[in-house]
Amino acid sequence: MNTSLSVNNNVIPLNEFTQNYIANILCGIARSFGIDSDSVTVLVDAEGFHIHTVEGEIDISKKDFAKQLIESTLKGMLSPLKGVFWMQNITITGKIDRLQEGVAD
Repeated sequence: MNTSLSVNNNVIPLNEFTQNYIANILCGIARSFGIDSDSVTVLVDAEGFHIHTVEGEIDISKKDFAKQLIESTLKGMLSPLKGVFWMQNITITGKIDRLQEGVAD
């Protein structure tokens, strides 16, 4: 797994646990919309947030409950990280590496 987080174009270093945690949450959000994506990017700015996968942007504009739930999840995920505040320009990308079936180590 690989996760990157930038705030106002400054990269925030993340330890392995935090990278894995965030990647799983982001990919889980996409799966909740029926999109099985190994890479999810969330863009946050003063206007709100947008979720993108390889299939494009997930349209949550008419899904108020889902939007509130996702926003609460993202805020909770970011709140313990020093120097990260919700109303800043934030870019989070989480990627999950999946092993191919039938391939042994």
